[in-house]
Amino acid sequence: MSASSAQSLSQTTPTLSRLQGDALLEVTGRDAMTFLHNQASCDLKQLHPGTASYGTFCNPQGRVLADFIALALGPERILLRLRRDIMDSTLAALGRFAMFSKVTLRAAADEWELLGCRGGGTAETLRPLFPALPETDLAWSGEAGALVLQLDGKSECFEVWLSRSEQPALQEQLEEALPAASEADWEAANLRRGIARITAATTGELLPQQLNYDLSGHINFRKGCYPGQEVIARMHYKGKAKRRMLLVQLPAGTAASAGEPLYLQGKERPAAQIVNAAIADDGTALALITTTRLAAEEGLRLAPAGEQTVEVLELPYPVPFG
Repeated sequence: MSASSAQSLSQTTPTLSRLQGDALLEVTGRDAMTFLHNQASCDLKQLHPGTASYGTFCNPQGRVLADFIALALGPERILLRLRRDIMDSTLAALGRFAMFSKVTLRAAADEWELLGCRGGGTAETLRPLFPALPETDLAWSGEAGALVLQLDGKSECFEVWLSRSEQPALQEQLEEALPAASEADWEAANLRRGIARITAATTGELLPQQLNYDLSGHINFRKGCYPGQEVIARMHYKGKAKRRMLLVQLPAGTAASAGEPLYLQGKERPAAQIVNAAIADDGTALALITTTRLAAEEGLRLAPAGEQTVEVLELPYPVPFG
């Protein structure tokens, strides 16, 4: 399958985006780490001070309920960053198991301001505002009220989590130091990195392999049991993933949404599903889709009778179809 190169993951000017579609879930208590470890697809017991982890929560059928980034402020306080529109459903899913542990689950969405900083020179711009910056991918630094998380290993992409009560002035300083970009522009850059996000439109629908989560570090196949683990491990060790996630560029001016189908010419049955979509500030419309190799090669359209096909772009990691 031929693929065009995606727009560069880097940009020359650092920018700041407010990430209003994301929120933090706080897990506290004596059993916080053990509880989350037993529910998540990643090995949270490997979290160390200054390190974060991708992960997912799945249902018993192996379908992904939520994706997250986790970091531990201590053994009894862990923060999970996930999409705001699945906060309530995630709390409900975890809450069914929390009654058996000494743990408290709490939505902290209104207590934290989440910001995305990206572009060449971002680290140099941030450095005067923070005592230290993380130096590697999924490393974080800071104090309880101002956390900085690196997402690319190149010091050009960071999330900043600010406590509204403890750091009221730091957001203003960041806004003065970095020109604003839209949240959609940040999301488009995330699509180019090939990191799928679970939203209300897709929660409980897709297996991790259909989202490339086995390729992006969300799944640890050496850890013990968690909901859905048998299904996910069976596909990994014995089966082959027929459906994978690809990055595509949509026709100019297309406004697509998560959960929407794509089609092959003249066929009413959907051949792909949009996982995430965003229009960058330069007007480029991008989407992550889950589909088969054959459908992608034949050419996917927004409608069965549509004339324009979506253009498959390269992801920053190889995608092995079964």
